Amino acid sequence: MKNFYALLLLLFVSVNYAQQGQTLIADKAWVNESEEWSDFQYSGQIVFSTNGQSEEGTLRVGNYDFLYDFCEGKAKFSNKATYSAAEFAHPRKISSQTDKQGVLNSTYEGALIFQSDKDYYSIMAIVTILEKGGNIIGVKMRLKDGNNNRKEYAFSLKSTS
Repeated sequence: MKNFYALLLLLFVSVNYAQQGQTLIADKAWVNESEEWSDFQYSGQIVFSTNGQSEEGTLRVGNYDFLYDFCEGKAKFSNKATYSAAEFAHPRKISSQTDKQGVLNSTYEGALIFQSDKDYYSIMAIVTILEKGGNIIGVKMRLKDGNNNRKEYAFSLKSTS
């Protein structure tokens, strides 16, 4: 009976932890232009966060400079601070595979949504989340568009805790 209560407590803590989500900071960033990866310098911290209660693949991204570059400044917001955060929402998993190092690569297609007061803008994006041992260790992002824009960003992430 004692083991049953311990197991029940462990299950409750695990479920509660999973529902809290994660807040992660990019410690390295790269950009791929013309089939060549190079370091990407950004101003401030790029923050990724998940909410354990949202659907799988949903992310919140925060950093004005990165998001402005990612969307190529196409949104014409009345309040430029709207570029500070966006949510990758309504993800649809398009692939999932585990590499030789045991890293799970899950790729999603969804809408990157910017919203603040009267400002709203969304753009379709492809996001790959890299996980190892249940922890997100990296993210890759690119726009989903029909033109020749093949710019892709990649980030290695570390936990804030």
